[in-house]
Amino acid sequence: MMLSRDGARIVFPLLLFLLLLLPLRDGFTDDGYIHIQYANNLITRGEYSFNPGEVSFGTTSPLWVFVQAVLGFPFGGGDALVHTSRVISWICGFLVIVFLYVLVRKLGGSPQTAVFAALAFASDAWLARWTALSMETSAAVLVVIWAGMASIDAYENPRSAWRMGFFIAIAALIRPEAYLLFVVYIAALVLRPGRVEKECIARTILVSAALIVPWLLFAKLHIGSLMPNTAAAKSGGWSFDVSVYKRQIVTLAKIIGSTQGIPAIAALCSVVFLNRKSRILSEPFRFVLLWTIVLPLAYVLYDFQVLSRYMLLTTPFVCVFGFLAVEEIVQRLDLRMSSARLVLGVFTAIILVVNAVFYFSVVVPPSKAFAYDLNHRLRSIAEYVRDHSEPGAVVAARDIGYVAFYSDRRVMDLGGLVDPVLNRIGEQHSYDEIVQNGLFLDIEEYPRVDFLIDMEKQPNRFDGRRMKGYRFESLLVQRIDNLGIRKPGPYFYTLYRLHKEDG
Repeated sequence: MMLSRDGARIVFPLLLFLLLLLPLRDGFTDDGYIHIQYANNLITRGEYSFNPGEVSFGTTSPLWVFVQAVLGFPFGGGDALVHTSRVISWICGFLVIVFLYVLVRKLGGSPQTAVFAALAFASDAWLARWTALSMETSAAVLVVIWAGMASIDAYENPRSAWRMGFFIAIAALIRPEAYLLFVVYIAALVLRPGRVEKECIARTILVSAALIVPWLLFAKLHIGSLMPNTAAAKSGGWSFDVSVYKRQIVTLAKIIGSTQGIPAIAALCSVVFLNRKSRILSEPFRFVLLWTIVLPLAYVLYDFQVLSRYMLLTTPFVCVFGFLAVEEIVQRLDLRMSSARLVLGVFTAIILVVNAVFYFSVVVPPSKAFAYDLNHRLRSIAEYVRDHSEPGAVVAARDIGYVAFYSDRRVMDLGGLVDPVLNRIGEQHSYDEIVQNGLFLDIEEYPRVDFLIDMEKQPNRFDGRRMKGYRFESLLVQRIDNLGIRKPGPYFYTLYRLHKEDG
């Protein structure tokens, strides 16, 4: 088996990846808390909800929620879910490196090219960050790589066709944008020049439907929605504005360029200078090549708020393209084996240096600082609410995951991620307009609001204010140095008690 023959070669990439994870080993995210809050309610109440008793679709990864619920059930949920998230995320991250190596080999790359590619992607700053922060990202990346591997002969090999359908469906249940894999599958089918085995197509569709349709029925009947609220909250909708396209393209270029820019350039050079002779344009690459084009294009056209972890669904293939392009160029130059190894080694070394500098100077400091603030300072706010309120109290907040998980109180989601009512308000008003004008105090579904956690660069800005029959009293302030890489601080999270005034 390929893994047993080549296993020793990927030890160094795996060790490198481990070293990159360690600085962020205690990290977590508010989105992560949202997912495990849903998992916790599945365990304790048997319902897909954020606020107990209020079924909603506020997660991007339903399968991740169910997996966490299954693994956390023996422990009764709670803090155990943080640990199960971390364990699965890390395992999937390591498997990403292993199967990227296998993908290069299956696409015709030599063992040395495969190990260099694995080493380069093991150094990817975004993969290390999101794996360490225990999101579903590494699991999604792994399954998309598996789908890419199956696609090589899925149109004529029945076994690969089964696997293709399975991996496409699983990917879609982990990340909603992976539903586009179905579109890419059809597009690759249409563009095939040769004969297609109809049995293979039927198998792929059958397996995908067998997994996806039950979930869609559950989502519609139990939750009432086929797609997560976050899809609307993080998108501006279809856009025909050229300025939006330019802004989105710049964002995508920065994300890809910061970690896999060099392989991307190598792949483009192969396509430009070799044209149709480029290996990247050959039949085995068609599905993954279309995927790396279609997904970013959808983000641009739909004006999606693209985060670095979203592009990790394509950057493994960018890395693979780049290394196979360099290998192809080296072969065409007919270099000696030692010279070819030197070229690949230098190419890899440059990628390693770029990622190391970016990771330790740009990614780690704010990520580590916010992880500490989230798990200590912000958690203390939620625990204060829990200890100083009755069970029926309502907390209005923008960052909601940690609040719900540690306060055990009903949360009003001012960001509109889990609540469709607040989502509709958020489509028309900014967060600042919602809190400054007290729009969150006029919502029929929330007849009482007991606390507000305000996030701003100014602390205590509402202390003593009277608004719509409430008086705001500041109880606690926590300084947060940053909200991640793109939001340097400091920010202040101020906890207010809202006193209902007579008359």
